[in-house]
Amino acid sequence: MSFPFSLPPRRTGRPSHKALQEILHTNARAPPARGDFAVYLSTDGVGDVHEMRASKKRRRVADGETRGGRSKARWVPGHSSLDASGGIEFASEFLPDIEQDENVSPLPTEDTDPALLDDNETDDGESANKDESHVGGDGPKIYRSTTQPLHAVEEWNGSWWTKVSLAALGLIYQMGHGGQPCCFPMRKDVRMVIMHAPRIHDIRIRYCNCSKSDDSSKVQQLLRNGWYPATTIDPGTCATFETLESFRLYSTVGSLNARDFASSLEQMSNVSSRCGLSKTVDRYKQLQRIARQWAFLLRLLRAGRGHDPRGVEGTKLGECAIRCWACPQEGRNLPSDWQDVHASFRFLFMLLLAVDANFRLKNRIRAHEIEDPSLGPGYGYWVPPDEYKEHLKNYVSEEDTSTCIAFAALLQKNTRLTMGLRVSGVGGCVCARHEIMRPNGLGDLQKGERYANMAFIVFSALLGFSLMWLTLSYDIGCQWKLNLKTRMEKLPESLHLPLDKMKIQCGLPVWHAASHNADCQSTNSLSFKPGVGKTDGEGIERVWAALNPTGYATKTAGLGMRADVLEERIDRHNFMKNLGFATVLPARLRVAEREWKIQSVAFADVSSSVTSKLMGKWIKMIDDWLVDGSKPNPYVLITSVCVTENAVRLELRKDEERLLAEGCLPLKGQSATAFLIAGIQIEDAQRRLCLEISGTVVIAGDRANRIEEWRRSLLVKIDRFRDLQRIYIPGAGAVIEQAEVSPAPLPEKIKLWMPSEMPGSLGKDRGCVEGLVGMEVRLRVAQCENSLAQVRARLHAKRHMISFRNANVTGQVQSTKGRTIIDEIGEKVNQSAARYRRGREALVGCGKEVDFDYLRPLLPEDLHMNGISVAPENTAAESDEAAAKKLMALGAGRAPRQDKGASRRVMSWIWTAKGALEKEEEELHESIRVEWARARARRDRWAEEVLLLREEMRRVCAYLDWQSSWWKVRVDLREDFSAEVAAGAAAFAAKQSAWHLKLRGSLLKKWGSSIGSTSGLHQERVIS
Repeated sequence: MSFPFSLPPRRTGRPSHKALQEILHTNARAPPARGDFAVYLSTDGVGDVHEMRASKKRRRVADGETRGGRSKARWVPGHSSLDASGGIEFASEFLPDIEQDENVSPLPTEDTDPALLDDNETDDGESANKDESHVGGDGPKIYRSTTQPLHAVEEWNGSWWTKVSLAALGLIYQMGHGGQPCCFPMRKDVRMVIMHAPRIHDIRIRYCNCSKSDDSSKVQQLLRNGWYPATTIDPGTCATFETLESFRLYSTVGSLNARDFASSLEQMSNVSSRCGLSKTVDRYKQLQRIARQWAFLLRLLRAGRGHDPRGVEGTKLGECAIRCWACPQEGRNLPSDWQDVHASFRFLFMLLLAVDANFRLKNRIRAHEIEDPSLGPGYGYWVPPDEYKEHLKNYVSEEDTSTCIAFAALLQKNTRLTMGLRVSGVGGCVCARHEIMRPNGLGDLQKGERYANMAFIVFSALLGFSLMWLTLSYDIGCQWKLNLKTRMEKLPESLHLPLDKMKIQCGLPVWHAASHNADCQSTNSLSFKPGVGKTDGEGIERVWAALNPTGYATKTAGLGMRADVLEERIDRHNFMKNLGFATVLPARLRVAEREWKIQSVAFADVSSSVTSKLMGKWIKMIDDWLVDGSKPNPYVLITSVCVTENAVRLELRKDEERLLAEGCLPLKGQSATAFLIAGIQIEDAQRRLCLEISGTVVIAGDRANRIEEWRRSLLVKIDRFRDLQRIYIPGAGAVIEQAEVSPAPLPEKIKLWMPSEMPGSLGKDRGCVEGLVGMEVRLRVAQCENSLAQVRARLHAKRHMISFRNANVTGQVQSTKGRTIIDEIGEKVNQSAARYRRGREALVGCGKEVDFDYLRPLLPEDLHMNGISVAPENTAAESDEAAAKKLMALGAGRAPRQDKGASRRVMSWIWTAKGALEKEEEELHESIRVEWARARARRDRWAEEVLLLREEMRRVCAYLDWQSSWWKVRVDLREDFSAEVAAGAAAFAAKQSAWHLKLRGSLLKKWGSSIGSTSGLHQERVIS
């Protein structure tokens, strides 16, 4: 084997420095030293080169003074060794060189004999290296390391292998030529620490100074070699692109922090440094800084900012955010005539958003704070900070009134603990169907969930919104939608929308709706909102669950660092959600199509017993209510005898207002009525959760995850309830502490200790503030009376369904379907009965059951109507006994048969109690109307879901096609780049275009006929 240089004699020790110099730079000429600089002519004859001596590193210090009169250090990116986040100047310098990395060969290198790179044999044929290590005494192996300097090297000391650095062996890596010799390198070599997973390497480099690098600074030479410098002035530390990309994924996917990652690199390099036997350089701060910059640069790169002639500084708000491929976006994935579709298909082009706050992503005030702005503020998912802060200056104190939900973050915003916090949480806006964060859809909350904050966040997330239909899901949407236009007009003009030309509907998430009043539930729940399909509105809670692990790591971080970390986590979340459409959308479609058929059959069964005249009347009632929400709600039973719970709550609030005006209520801003209502609503939620866990209610396949979400939500409400309980029931603390058990009970089993549950030994007021017991009594009476009305209505509905089934249904299949519907109604009767029993139990606890003696104990045998019980029906035992009266009442032609003992049956007291209507047929029609309307709503929502999923598949493919074309235009958009940079930028754009096009083709092949079509949307939709 021959080599283009002379090999030193074979030896067991390290090669001489002179031998290494001969290997690395056989043609190099060292410039003579001459004062402060050297002047010489390069060997290629291109021109004079002037090399100045390297200056010492400098620190930039801000003019402002800190406590004690000392100045504080400030990070100025691109200008000092403290580069971090003071601005984005470095991005314009770094981004082109990162793009050039996509080129075939950023800087050409000299030809290399492959034998010199691959041969591992010494002169005598014996291997002198361990794995990929290179031994000091072997010339060819040293030469191989000149092109691959980041290898773990071990040296044979005669008895065992010892770790050694290439710098210690005398290797000098030549920049600008991929390690190959340079005809005119810089005179002085530089020590460089390179973080290259899984180790930290200590090497020496020499910068290129020949004509090939005339236009390249030291930083550019490092970047074009795939090494990211920690500073722009005399860099001494770098990390390879591969290492930074690995850490970016580890941190976003596995929540690995920079400290642990840097520590793992140090220990892999030399674990003995932990005990002082050796020394390994600590590069934690440098890693944290450059990893943050790297993540920002990648977001710019993938947003096409390096291909835009406007440059990084021309980036618009939200332009670096990853958008949802399946949401409607004009000009990207909508047909050109989308505005002209028939009214029955408009919901296909409606944007559905979910809004909520998260109080786990808080941030503490730090005693010694440094200036730490975010990189690219407003470029991604955060609201523009300057405009946001300016807007909030006008809302230092905000007073809002809730007329509905008694226990929500809205009522806690002015009392939430914010001491020591500069950020109490975040507010966010995501697409409700796909759980993807909107551009500029995230903002910090300073003092709870205030209207001013949430309005700015929502309208920032709607920047560029050009659709005509919008649905917002918010757990306080019933209140937040009030005066929405007035609040928008107080926002910066750039956030204004033409609300008069848009149709906006606000709804409550399906699970959270249960915490609202009964009237509010039926009016605002997404279950009854047209056009939303089966969107539950709870998707934003799952987004928070993904971001919450970051809360602990960013609780004490600077605001800029915190914003960048969350931005990177959200960016990854959005991207993975988009990729998940390939499997999620077809799986959802299969479920939706199957359930739509089931609900269609169920609705047909209910409708078959209703006359066309009555059905037309009910349809008109639904249509009128959709147009005017003040009209009678078709989904709610109309009763006129019982005093509703809402009426009682209103009376109690008026009483409190009167006491406040008289100066008799010491707790301004607190509502005892709201406190009691919250307790009752938590009890309802506990019963629902127990029912879900028992498996008597059919829910989706991710049942366990949903139950855990509901438990967490319930636990948060209980914690807030305890805060108010200390005020209104001072004696509860000792009772709760005494009753504590180990282990702690599950949220659905926690005893709340309402006033009725407090021991009577505490006195007349039972450890509560004066009058609280009496207020609970009034609420419990209303609860019992309304629950009884629901029991009667649902028993009426069950009687009707059984009568129709017996008269008209034949065959096993139809009988099974009818039995399923009847059992579901019976289950609802049991739910209302459980709520009645809890209300009466509270009356007994208060000692007031005698005052309301018409509210008797409700036994299982009382839950019947003319022989109809609520137990899952047994046809042989039940249908014959009840057939006669049921069929006679509804005009059926089947003659009744009398069973033994039927004449001795006594009518249940629930039909004679206060609130029972005298005209059973009138109540029967009302009950059937509610069940029919709800069955129709379920069928319609599933039909919409099928169409929405098909349309979303079409939109995903259309978006990918648009994105591919968008990147194709950017292949040659920059004319100001050098040839090398332009080639890299073109390669990156071409790769992105091809990737999106390839993914589109894969989805088209996989989804096939499931993809929706835009034809036929101009005709009225008919739901079969």
